[in-house]
Amino acid sequence: MREVATPAAGTGSGNHYHAPVLSSAVRMTAVCVDTNLFLELYESYEDPGEIFVDIGALAEHLVFPDIILDEFLRNRSRVLDRIADDVRKRKTEEFLVPSIIRENPKTAALQRAGEEYNRAVGALYGDIESMIAEPDADPVTRAFTDLSGDPAVRVFHRTDELVTRAHRRKLLGNPPKSTGTDTIGDELIWETLLLNLEEDLIFVTRDQTYRYHTTYLVQEYRDRTGGDLTITDRISDALALVGRPPSPALVRFEGGE
Repeated sequence: MREVATPAAGTGSGNHYHAPVLSSAVRMTAVCVDTNLFLELYESYEDPGEIFVDIGALAEHLVFPDIILDEFLRNRSRVLDRIADDVRKRKTEEFLVPSIIRENPKTAALQRAGEEYNRAVGALYGDIESMIAEPDADPVTRAFTDLSGDPAVRVFHRTDELVTRAHRRKLLGNPPKSTGTDTIGDELIWETLLLNLEEDLIFVTRDQTYRYHTTYLVQEYRDRTGGDLTITDRISDALALVGRPPSPALVRFEGGE
């Protein structure tokens, strides 16, 4: 993880327009993957390890406002708890049989199978609960921690000034808009990116607040940073930067065949 000091208020890209530099050199492009993509890996049928390898290939381009790291860590438990609750509900009821088949040997075999099934469900539930309590036992959290800690990845830290800007954005009703009336997560992510970047940006998200307001955000990003903004829900779109085809797991995760 490459920690990046946020520019002080009154300096940097957050306060004036930067005209695009006309150069024959290839323009740098940053990539930011939103929290929701990482959380969706918990309930995907695809191997998260394969998908993290894809994302890791973008390390030199990746940027994370630190609020994304916080959002992941505080929401992973909620997602895992939902999975654990679904597993727990799969336990079978006690198998009661009428007396006419009670002595049938197949009845006893069926009852034993039900008891074994319930023990397996209970053990699986316990393993998921262990993942919640011990992040090192959670393969998605381990991979996310390794990714965000990669020395090539830039992490931008929030400041009081950025929190103030995010609050102002919410009060004005300017996108992106967090769903909660008392939260500013999306607003803070966006203000952090605006203040710290001066290059093109590919923002990968499944949050519709960005897609519904693409025109506004593209114009604001250009005015504040001088760069071009692409909003997409596909990590594979960013992989073109490094000439890497998406893995089969990523193709399926993104809705491909």
